[in-house]
Amino acid sequence: MRVYINNFNLDILNDISDLFKEYLINSETYIQLYTNEGIYRIEEKKTYFLDPCDKDIKIFEKYYDHFTLIYDPSFFNKRMCSSIQGDTHLALQTKKNIYKINNSSEIQMVIEYILNQDNFIPNDIYFETEKNIDINDPFIKKEINEFLSVLN
Repeated sequence: MRVYINNFNLDILNDISDLFKEYLINSETYIQLYTNEGIYRIEEKKTYFLDPCDKDIKIFEKYYDHFTLIYDPSFFNKRMCSSIQGDTHLALQTKKNIYKINNSSEIQMVIEYILNQDNFIPNDIYFETEKNIDINDPFIKKEINEFLSVLN
């Protein structure tokens, strides 16, 4: 499950990323591969086929200050595979930084970067959790708002 920030200006992330350093819990790098036959992820010398499971989104207007959030319960089923299908492809080397307010947080903020020549540039920002949660739950909302207040 992901929660996206609608119309967020990604250009400011490089300038404010230091403000999140204390919350960084993990950083992952992988290759996201898009072909005319599907989406693949290559990580730690293993290849996975990503099978999308689409669900309806919900929009939360002015969730915090001027921020509108898009709640997307869609997900990918990840299946290990031995070959990549497709005639054409686009490969993106991705770095995913994961941030949490504390170790017991049920939701995390993710900033994804794409390698462009020799530099990683911000490509996406969202909140993520493994569970289906109520983003209006007071504890969840407090954590999301803490991150959004820094992004403000």
